Amino acid sequence: MKLCCGLVLALLVIGCRSPRVAQTPTAPHVRVLTYNVNWGAPQPAAAAEIIRRSNADIVCLQETTPAWEQFLRAELRREYPFAEFRNSKGRSGGGLAFLSKKRGGEIAYVPSDTGWFDGWIQAFETPIGPVQVFNVHLRPPVSDRGGWVIGYFSTRDDRVREMERLFNRRDADLPALIAGDFNDGEDSQVMNWLARKGMLNALPQFDRRTPTWEWHTSAVTLRRRMDHIVYSPALRCCSARVIRAGASDHFPVEGVFTASPWIRK
Repeated sequence: MKLCCGLVLALLVIGCRSPRVAQTPTAPHVRVLTYNVNWGAPQPAAAAEIIRRSNADIVCLQETTPAWEQFLRAELRREYPFAEFRNSKGRSGGGLAFLSKKRGGEIAYVPSDTGWFDGWIQAFETPIGPVQVFNVHLRPPVSDRGGWVIGYFSTRDDRVREMERLFNRRDADLPALIAGDFNDGEDSQVMNWLARKGMLNALPQFDRRTPTWEWHTSAVTLRRRMDHIVYSPALRCCSARVIRAGASDHFPVEGVFTASPWIRK
């Protein structure tokens, strides 16, 4: 009985543990921002200003379009001299983009096999060494017939398969950051799959509640945490946060990383 009570108490203590306090890194670090900008381009100038103020080294964008590309290339050419876009021919808002301070090199571009969104991996030379960054936009929780309730339950495996296909194309020798719109929460099958691969989720270490997506209706405001930054143990996360700004239905998510002191180079 005493053993059982002690175990329950320990679990309660662990469950109530406060989030980590964000740290300002003194060692070399890389700052990454992921942002689903909303393909309808509401207030693009506001989105560009958020990106500019973030001072991120690498920016992953989802739902870009040719109009977004034209605007952001012109607006952010000084801050991000290297900008690469992949525009979708078959789906509105299916584009992806990398904005970076230093040139990247493509590892893999993986077209969707569900008819939804593609995935993209690039390697970047950063202050902490070479890092590969996944830009992901996984299938939304909507069925093939357009049902959101059924889709919430029926599309979970699709997101796992999408992530698995992309993960298998990575460079196994490079530290990895997976950033983007996962269209699923922190306790989802796809996040659990990544955890089994040894990957770590940045945001809940510092903030366990702030939603990354809000959709306003006349009756209710829907909120979820669907945008994530996940990283390999070769990296250490110093801070992660949701930037509650912009006109998109998604908020930007930022993470700052150093090289892990526990990984021998």
